[in-house]
Amino acid sequence: MSDSSITNVVGDLFAAPEGSILVQACNTKGKWGAGIALAFRDRFPEQYEQYRSHCAENQDNLVGTCLLLPGQNYTIACLFTSRNFGRFKDSPTQILAATKSALQDLMRQNSEGKALHACRFNSGKFGVPWERTARIIEELGVAMSVYTPA
Repeated sequence: MSDSSITNVVGDLFAAPEGSILVQACNTKGKWGAGIALAFRDRFPEQYEQYRSHCAENQDNLVGTCLLLPGQNYTIACLFTSRNFGRFKDSPTQILAATKSALQDLMRQNSEGKALHACRFNSGKFGVPWERTARIIEELGVAMSVYTPA
């Protein structure tokens, strides 16, 4: 038995148990336009619109915070880990610092202790090696199931 706070799951993140929190890394520009974010946008259009509005109102103050978007079956946790996306995304060092702060914010807001389920966030379009994000999750002791496709 491992002391790890990360439980690795092979499968589909969107098959996580209902009532849990689905965690993703987000930019502060209000765009879920590529990678797993696009899959979130397609599956959760109402939460996407809430996210866009939140970004439009608070863009400059979001990096390092977490926005929880309750929905019918899941709550979505938007970890604001980069100010921008694509070639304008923040550096890996900035993204990791924001990740730590955003995860701490998520833990403060998750007062009910709902289960957390995520993909290997930051490692796709933000280009940060998963091991570096995983180290922060472990450091903070955040219990999280992390999905990788079969």
